[in-house]
Amino acid sequence: MLFLLIIKESKNMNLKLYKQFCGAYQQCVQAALEDSHIQGDVKIVAKGLPTEGITMLFEKKERYCPVISMREAFLRMEMLNMWEEELVDRAIEVFSDSQTADLKIAVSQLEQPENVAIYAANHRLDLDALKNNDMPYLVMGNVVFYYMFYAPLGDGRYYQAEVTNRHLKNWNMRKGELHSFVREHSLVSMESRIYPLHNMIENMLDGIPCVLNDGEAEDTLGYTVTGPGGAATILYWDVLRELQQLMHDSFYILPYTEREAYILPDTMAALTPGFSIEEIHRNGNHQVRRSLSGYAVSSHGFHYSPSDNKLLTIREWEKVMRE
Repeated sequence: MLFLLIIKESKNMNLKLYKQFCGAYQQCVQAALEDSHIQGDVKIVAKGLPTEGITMLFEKKERYCPVISMREAFLRMEMLNMWEEELVDRAIEVFSDSQTADLKIAVSQLEQPENVAIYAANHRLDLDALKNNDMPYLVMGNVVFYYMFYAPLGDGRYYQAEVTNRHLKNWNMRKGELHSFVREHSLVSMESRIYPLHNMIENMLDGIPCVLNDGEAEDTLGYTVTGPGGAATILYWDVLRELQQLMHDSFYILPYTEREAYILPDTMAALTPGFSIEEIHRNGNHQVRRSLSGYAVSSHGFHYSPSDNKLLTIREWEKVMRE
């Protein structure tokens, strides 16, 4: 209980405390399983990454069990004041229901490139975890993109697992080829969502209306992009094409957290005196680190130019503009 009290005294998410929580939570789940009727072994998915979760490998082969997000469990404890025992009991209930449902899945059919989603992580914080998990990745600026299966099974259920270098070998693909394929052909892109930023701001202001009309607000403030892959959702070509239609010109992409990215028109510099996209992104990262999200994906923003079909870091784009 002392560990729980220490967590609750912290106003903001702390990665060190989060990692301590993960270890304690996993141990408690393991202990609870020993006293249950559930037959199988605990499996940690994407260990050490933003998508880290806990699931079961049942004794019956190829039986479905959902992945419980470690980060979601931690935030539930923080935001909803849930006790560690409640979270563990809930996990055991989920695993027990899955064992009873006895849903058989064809893993070999689900683990195909079209069911792969792209995810974003911090290069400095998460590179070692990717290497330890033997997962392929690509680096852009100080963001590292990695891959996981996200295959729908119906009734709101999804098969989730890491994409490893073993999968690349089985598919006879290099990581760059997988990256290109997923950007163009992944079925996961259909679950992407794009929201006007002014909608989010109005919600935060608890009903206080925006002073601009809808069209002006959308054009001025930009959009939020999210999906199963969070901030990495902006890499799908379908999403970039939709943003092209909405923005009508080049735009900035600010991947604040692993869950979402903000899209801003690059015309803001001409319309707003003293505008600095780097300052905006720096302030955003500072707020993220002080929030319950607590995990800033990148201090680098990106710039996309539809005419050139190029996605560059803002620093790379500014360098090109100066040449």
